[in-house]
Amino acid sequence: MNPRLLCASAVALVAAPALAQPRIELATDRVEALMLASDGSQLPVHEERLTIQIAGEYATTTMRQTYFNASSSRIEGNYSLRPGSGSHVDGFAYWNGEQKIVGEVFEKQLAHQVYDSVTARRRDPGLLEADGEGAFAFKVFPIEPKENKRVEVRWNKWLERHANAVHYRAPITSRAAEIVIEINGNIKNVRSSTHELSVEKLATGVRLRSKGAVAPGELDLDWDLDEPAWTPDVYVQQGNGKEEGWFALALAAPTLPETTVTAKDMTIVIDRSGSMTTDDKMEHAKRAAIAMVHLLGPNDRVNVISFSDEVDPLFKTPQAMTAENRQAALDFISRLHPIGGTDIALALKTAVADQVAGSENPEVVVFLTDGQSDAAQASAVTTGNVRLFTLGLGRDVNKPLLSRLAAEKRGRFVFIENADAIEKEVGRLAKNIAKPLLVDVAVTIDGANAVRIYPRTLPDLFAEDELRISGRLRGTGTVKFTVTGKLAGKPVSYTRSIDLGKATPQPWAASLWAQARIDHLLEEIALDGSKTEDKDEVLELSLAYNVITPYTAFLAVPESELGGMHDTVLAARARKAKIMAANEVAMAPASTSGKSSPFIATNLDVKLHTGSTANDEASGGSRPAPEVEQSEQTVSHAHGCAGCAMTGSSGGTTALVIFGTMLTLLRPGRRRSSRKFQ
Repeated sequence: MNPRLLCASAVALVAAPALAQPRIELATDRVEALMLASDGSQLPVHEERLTIQIAGEYATTTMRQTYFNASSSRIEGNYSLRPGSGSHVDGFAYWNGEQKIVGEVFEKQLAHQVYDSVTARRRDPGLLEADGEGAFAFKVFPIEPKENKRVEVRWNKWLERHANAVHYRAPITSRAAEIVIEINGNIKNVRSSTHELSVEKLATGVRLRSKGAVAPGELDLDWDLDEPAWTPDVYVQQGNGKEEGWFALALAAPTLPETTVTAKDMTIVIDRSGSMTTDDKMEHAKRAAIAMVHLLGPNDRVNVISFSDEVDPLFKTPQAMTAENRQAALDFISRLHPIGGTDIALALKTAVADQVAGSENPEVVVFLTDGQSDAAQASAVTTGNVRLFTLGLGRDVNKPLLSRLAAEKRGRFVFIENADAIEKEVGRLAKNIAKPLLVDVAVTIDGANAVRIYPRTLPDLFAEDELRISGRLRGTGTVKFTVTGKLAGKPVSYTRSIDLGKATPQPWAASLWAQARIDHLLEEIALDGSKTEDKDEVLELSLAYNVITPYTAFLAVPESELGGMHDTVLAARARKAKIMAANEVAMAPASTSGKSSPFIATNLDVKLHTGSTANDEASGGSRPAPEVEQSEQTVSHAHGCAGCAMTGSSGGTTALVIFGTMLTLLRPGRRRSSRKFQ
């Protein structure tokens, strides 16, 4: 389907021919939002509104829907939201008539106790929690016969980017849904394959409104960032201590000529254990591996290893990509059939050991498996200079293990829930891996002390891919961020300087770091659950930063309906307030109206702003454009992105605003220093 093209008279948006910018391939995880009755029937949507604020590549989405109970019975509504992998819910509310009941994050066990207690008295609570990969669910009871039940959920996501193209998706139920989108920054070529949109140019970007959908199901939107190649984007947020804060750094790789692509040695490792017969996973994996072999270039080397409880390599080491060796690899893959158990550690050891001695090419191992294995043995495998990419197939795969292996070995982990998505996901990954651009990546931060950097090991940067880093920052004045590596065998560096005192605040940088820290701790717990301090820290971070985890849930209950749980909830709020205070999280006074619960409102009331000098002047600002440098050429155009803006909640609810810093999580460091991370 050709994308619909949007254009405006302003230079911010420029119409392009349908084939000038290729359509970004959709991620295979579905997006949806629906409410079911107790009998499994779907409640119709009476009205739907989607409000989206996008700063750079960080999107904050608020969805408000009204569902109608057409039955003659009182029901419990079961709401399911899948905004997509990488999304994080940070706001939840529902309405009793005109009264808005806003949720707050509690420990999950307590939230369930309160919910069960209140529903037992036929009252009106709401409970939202994580429900699998990129999915959330909540219950609302009761919904009376012929009642319209309004609900609202807000989620955040760092969007996919390929070269200069950014992609946004959201679930939409109705063709007539009201959709308002504000994109902040220098953008062009806005396009949608699902909606016809009107466009209005703003001083800080553009505002889009839906004029109707081609079909219900989702909103799909793409646009290009109008910035020079290899421009680092840096976002910072200072904490209450003024010298404490957070940062996020992104560097996108452009599409470059084949002459800049680094040759590589690739080993494809395929699980052929008996469990691969389920859902035809073996056949899908074989076709995906065959496509990967076809994508390798003439300067690459290739090897294929199959494994179950034993290992069978095609070659002793990766071999030159001659026509004969390519065909041998294709034939080897085609003959595979599932049998035996799963020994990830043995397969990984073999793949690492069977590399070309003294090769100057990046050594890449792509690992496809659907099974479980001994985490300790697999984690203990020494991989040397190998870049490891892991693909987990199906619900039973050991996601924490594969994610940790990839993160520590400069690769990435891709989770594929459904077998029929294997070929598409592997194809997307293979296209990136086929073109490694920036290798041996490191980041140096001068002028401030940076700690708790994620990811801990930086991956190579492939064509049309993006490097993303978040961390804590201690310092004042100007901070210089430098990304270094090798491009086509030559050392390069890309620099961005930010004055912390003048930089536009980006509150979401704090939430981004907190989520990265939580993800790291959850992997630790899944691999070794004996450390209670890891669980305690996840719970503390969840409460302080308003994050849904396996240990927390959103609870929304009218104050007047708490009954015998009133003192329990008050005690939980008092504990939460202490956690926020210990982490120096700013907190507004709680509501005394008795009509709604307090609401932790991260990312609220932040004005849209751009970083370029021209746009600063247009919006009344005077902040100079940050410095952008390259080792081989000087980039004179600076692109800055802003924090997201959200409107505050209504219904008499007082916000608890998180702009704090977590001093207890920082280790001492020098005020001005230079740190390098690799």
